[in-house]
Amino acid sequence: MKKMVLAMIMMMLVASPGFGEKCQQMGGRIASDSPTDFNTGKNKIWFLSEGIKVVGDLYLPKGYKKDDKLSAIVVVGPKGAVKEQTAGIYARKLSEKGFVTLAFDHRTYGQSGGEPRHYENPYMKIEDVKNAVSYIGSLKVTDKKRIAMLGVCNGGGFGAAAAIYDGRVKAYASVSGLFDLRSQIINGKPGDSKRLYEIMKQSGEARQKYFETGEVEYIKQMPDVDENSNQLRKEAYEYYCTSRGLCPNYGENKMAVMSRDTRRSFDITDQIGLLAPRPYLAIAGTKALTLGLSKIAFERAKDPKELFTIEGATHVALYDIEKYVDQAVNKLNMFYTKAVK
Repeated sequence: MKKMVLAMIMMMLVASPGFGEKCQQMGGRIASDSPTDFNTGKNKIWFLSEGIKVVGDLYLPKGYKKDDKLSAIVVVGPKGAVKEQTAGIYARKLSEKGFVTLAFDHRTYGQSGGEPRHYENPYMKIEDVKNAVSYIGSLKVTDKKRIAMLGVCNGGGFGAAAAIYDGRVKAYASVSGLFDLRSQIINGKPGDSKRLYEIMKQSGEARQKYFETGEVEYIKQMPDVDENSNQLRKEAYEYYCTSRGLCPNYGENKMAVMSRDTRRSFDITDQIGLLAPRPYLAIAGTKALTLGLSKIAFERAKDPKELFTIEGATHVALYDIEKYVDQAVNKLNMFYTKAVK
């Protein structure tokens, strides 16, 4: 009798609305209403990251045949960016080389859920990346033993942090990678501690205000520039704040102030050697203000590794300038083909 009662209770639970979705949230799986059959080209998908909906674009190459299991690449985009920008460009172009690829909006950005909006938390983003690996590995179009990753700009650091501690990732590459966000403040110059303390103070006050009132304080994600601004700031402003890279899904040019403390704690360069024996490829422009950061990460990485420089390219030129992006994609194709294809 007890067995019959238990069986009836389980049947009622399974039949109840939302039961399947709740189970998937507990497991962090594909959202219950996300598509599982795909066309060649771009497909809108979504999955759950720590219970929050993450929206992405899955790219399937033209030559895909039913029941094929392809090598996969998860693309991690720059700070504050969305899938229609740089990450989407690389995902589309690498898909054209025969890979199944994924670009996505991190939580609190674009079409993905999460509050407060525009919360730039490296460690939260790393979890999103790992869940993106779980998502793409669960698909019938993917060979889960042949998953690689690409990180661009800040995504170069977040992607590296995810890949180092995720054995499912068989190869890692960065383009214009930024791996150390702490050294922009703590760099051996006079006033290091004071500058860091001011950031921590502002961030802490904003965090307390959000906790007590729900009100979010913001600063500009890409600050205004003038003739005194450095090359990278000017490039970033031109890309994100003009028609060159601006897109409707980008939203407002802002970042939660309480993001600042978390960002300035992030540095993965001291751990990048742990990626080995998996191969690492660093791509950077010879005229990039951040070339030195890519060189530091490369020097600290262990073999197998390669540094590939693109003559004349700046940091942001590798986001979308076709003559530079295509060189990067061709090199990435050779790298990933050898590593996972």
